[in-house]
Amino acid sequence: MTQHEHQRLLERLKELERDSERFQRELHELRRELAREKGYDRSQLDTPDAAKPEAQAADTRSSRELPVVRSWRQVDLEFWIGGRGLLLVGVAALVFAVAFFVKEAIERGWIGPTIRVLAGGGIGIAAAIAGDRIRALGYRTYGLWLSAGGFSAVYLSVWAAAALYALVPVSVGFVLMVVVVGVAAAVGLLRQSESFVALAAFGGYLAPILLQVGTPSNLFGLGYLALLTGAALAVAYRAGWVYLATVAVLGGSFLALANRGDPHLHGVYIVALVAASLVVARRRYWPGVSLLAMLLGWVVFWIGSVDWQISGITFASYALAIWLADLLASLGVTDWVGDGKDAADEVAFRRETKPLARELCGLAVTVLPPWFFFASAMAGIFDSSFSDRAQEIGLVLAAILGAIYLVQAVAGAPGRGAGSRFWRAALGFTFLLTAPSVLWEDVALTRAWLVEGIAFTTAGVALKRAQTRAAGLAAFALAVLTYWGSVYLRPGADAAFISGWGLTGLVAVSGLALWAMALERVEEPASWEKAIRPLMFLVAGVLFLAWGTGEIQRFFDLKGDQERWTLARDLSISAFWMLYAAALLALGFWRQLAPVRWAGLAMALIAAAKVFIYDLSNLDRLYRIFSFVLLAAVLLALSFWYQKTRGKDVSESS
Repeated sequence: MTQHEHQRLLERLKELERDSERFQRELHELRRELAREKGYDRSQLDTPDAAKPEAQAADTRSSRELPVVRSWRQVDLEFWIGGRGLLLVGVAALVFAVAFFVKEAIERGWIGPTIRVLAGGGIGIAAAIAGDRIRALGYRTYGLWLSAGGFSAVYLSVWAAAALYALVPVSVGFVLMVVVVGVAAAVGLLRQSESFVALAAFGGYLAPILLQVGTPSNLFGLGYLALLTGAALAVAYRAGWVYLATVAVLGGSFLALANRGDPHLHGVYIVALVAASLVVARRRYWPGVSLLAMLLGWVVFWIGSVDWQISGITFASYALAIWLADLLASLGVTDWVGDGKDAADEVAFRRETKPLARELCGLAVTVLPPWFFFASAMAGIFDSSFSDRAQEIGLVLAAILGAIYLVQAVAGAPGRGAGSRFWRAALGFTFLLTAPSVLWEDVALTRAWLVEGIAFTTAGVALKRAQTRAAGLAAFALAVLTYWGSVYLRPGADAAFISGWGLTGLVAVSGLALWAMALERVEEPASWEKAIRPLMFLVAGVLFLAWGTGEIQRFFDLKGDQERWTLARDLSISAFWMLYAAALLALGFWRQLAPVRWAGLAMALIAAAKVFIYDLSNLDRLYRIFSFVLLAAVLLALSFWYQKTRGKDVSESS
């Protein structure tokens, strides 16, 4: 063995020792983070088992003897400021010094364009080689950053030769810049440096923009873009480099806007980009990248469709393809955090991402795409020859979307968080509840929601599904809000009680009570159902009182001659209130519901107060005496019946 080879081996051994120490520190910190997150006793992770071999115990003891490592955030901040921050400032200062020297030399005529380009390229090559040598000596970060600066200098020198000084044709300059990018990426892969490869990918996306390359065809431009993005995503997937994947998604999305022309090429490219990005992000547990890919896919599609001349049914078709890519990428997802198939990826991901952020990203990727598709599809249909049937098509489309997500919720695995069945079922029911509003409005929409409320509530009771019953309650609530919100549109000559409006209002105000009564057939209702059930009875009772009072008012208004029928109207309303109070008392005793009896008593007192204070003040003396006698008889009868029934209940209970 020669002296040179012996020296090389010693240097390599020292480098391995430094790497080993660094790995031990990282392992020790990972254990601390895992103990902090899971709540384990750190001594259980650090203390070797008695049955372990002596060598393993010795390794563990040596790892304990390492200096205490502070929080990884503090370590990163200190390293970035002291190691990388100062290095970055130093490299920037060197670049500025060279730039000012070159500027001065150009102004004084010392060097020409060719010398400038060659000097820049030569300095860049020298910096790249020197950086790699420094990295081999153990200063990895320092050497890689210096090499990155060298490749950047070569890259900019080629750009200057083509764009500034026209020393080479633009097409040749583009090829040379791509070659520099490829070499830099290869060096980054060999050195296993994510930042190096990400910087190279950024240069690849920047090359067409810097040179303003006039591509001979959109196929060539999109082909280059697809090749670069596909390679970056493949490397990011294999190496687990989330920042490289982010660069690929950003560059692959926005650079597509620079190409114009064939709508089908751009449509296929966007669909493929979204699908590939989502698959890679999902398999590597990157909800943030999934959200970015999904949002950018739709944004670029909407913005670029104008220049790409995508409209009408073609626009709706490509929107369908993008949504299907979103849907297929999320099929089988039970947990957007990670399913444990790759423990290393999942642990690293959990350390770097907040739980709430992970859940929100996963939820957005699940919930937003179908709505984006629905809005895009409707816009495309309204811009096509099917615009006259757009509302009917929208109704069917919303119903189909709702059915798809309901089937996925029923057939899929239970899951957790944003990947659970709950959100897919909620999405499906939301689309089914939204569907009628696309076609109908006012009283027709109220009837449609009443039908859905009855159907969902019945299905929820039969299938023992609380979420289905919740959809039924939502449908009844929407029906009530729609009816009372549009009652001012009711025709003036519409008959009271028996007309379509009147009967629809009766069913609408009774829907909440029907839902609450249906819970009696449920063996184990949810806690929220138990809590909200009395409130639904109360709301239904108040709404029924308002509906009956309004219909009586309408009945007498249609007779005309308001002064003649004022007394009859007021007494009829009072009689309705008194009968309603009696009905509540009867129901309360029959079902043994004290709150209902209290409501009946309150209603009877309110009705009596109305008669005493308002109605009887407008009567003549003879009518007033007769009315007081009649009111007294009714109230005494109610009191006797109440005491008789209530006293019987008390005696039986005692």
